[in-house]
Amino acid sequence: MQCGPGDTQDCGNAADTAVVWPNTQAQPGLVRLHDAGTQWAVIDSIGGGDYQWGVLDQWLDQIANHNVYVIQVFSWVPCWDAPTCSSPPTAPAGTNSPPSDLTASGSPAFNNFVTAFTQHCSPAGNCVSQYIKYYEMWNEWDLSFHWTGSMAQVYQMVAPAAQIIKTNVPNAVILTPSATPSSDTGNGFQADFQNWLSYENQHGKISDWIAWHVYLTAQVNNTTQIDTPENQWTNFNQKFLNIEQSTSGWANTPWANTETNYNGSPAPGLNYTCPTSSSPNPPVTFTAQDCAGMIARWQILHDSNGAASLDWYKWNETIGENSPYETVYYQMMQYLVGGKFTEACGFTAANGASTWTCPFTEQSSTQALWVWTPNEAGTSYTVPSGYTDYKDLQGNTHNVTAGSSITIGVQPFLLEQ
Repeated sequence: MQCGPGDTQDCGNAADTAVVWPNTQAQPGLVRLHDAGTQWAVIDSIGGGDYQWGVLDQWLDQIANHNVYVIQVFSWVPCWDAPTCSSPPTAPAGTNSPPSDLTASGSPAFNNFVTAFTQHCSPAGNCVSQYIKYYEMWNEWDLSFHWTGSMAQVYQMVAPAAQIIKTNVPNAVILTPSATPSSDTGNGFQADFQNWLSYENQHGKISDWIAWHVYLTAQVNNTTQIDTPENQWTNFNQKFLNIEQSTSGWANTPWANTETNYNGSPAPGLNYTCPTSSSPNPPVTFTAQDCAGMIARWQILHDSNGAASLDWYKWNETIGENSPYETVYYQMMQYLVGGKFTEACGFTAANGASTWTCPFTEQSSTQALWVWTPNEAGTSYTVPSGYTDYKDLQGNTHNVTAGSSITIGVQPFLLEQ
């Protein structure tokens, strides 16, 4: 989950001063510190080594009380170290241009910040080096909103910093600067992604994981709307994976979709929400059941294809404080934790509807099968041999008989042997 102060629904208070941990039964296993008060331009807004650690200290103390992994995301150059200042809402003293002191050997200001950050401990004695092990080296480098420099300049800035992290943080994991399908470099997102992997191969590999961002967002006739997890997987994730797996030295690298939600833009009616029939004038609507089901289907598609993480931006606002979504997320967690997918999800199409299935071994070693259809009307499914019950995402178990027909829908069932 991504969390941040300053939004009463997104792990913060209205005064923009306190980190408030989500009070829900569904507790994701990782928190991603992006737009969370830990940006470079927020902590280092003044310059001269006068770092503002207050919000980071709150995070460290909260994290120490919760058993979660943590990704720190570097973003926004402080205005005092840049030729221009774009003043984004989440970092008013920050900008998207390369640092003024950046050379082929890196940015001394950024290196100093990363050194101070990784060596920092809260007054309560909770240290970055103990609790923050994962580092996304820049947020969405291929979007001019976040970076107006070249790809080579991103690498120049983050490569020395990655070594600093490795030195100061035991077992640190370096993630590539995140890529997006919305790349506006002019090359296209697949070329940008390929170019980054090739650039690390040519100039020195620094990354342990690959990071990209795919939302459930599509552009249709210049209109932003929600697309299904199944379509988004094919349109974007599978293309990222194909490039990773075909690039020398990267095929077995862990990967993560470190930022997702229903929609990533503030278009009317689509601000991190799934448009249902009651939403005000959205271009496409879904049933409330489908909106909840998308959360599970998106996670299952990622996990069955080997994702190391799937991180929801504004998780608490979208899921944690939305009871139907929170229930689905929580039950999905209970079924998935400790289990293992034996192959990627696949589908068969018949009579105008597709049926998706994913073989799964539960933590108890029970052989199981995830099954659903994106068809909101549902479809009939014949229970395979050996299966005796299925669990739904409301926490209920239903007995079945092999060869009988059940109606599957947009919220996955977990068939068990």
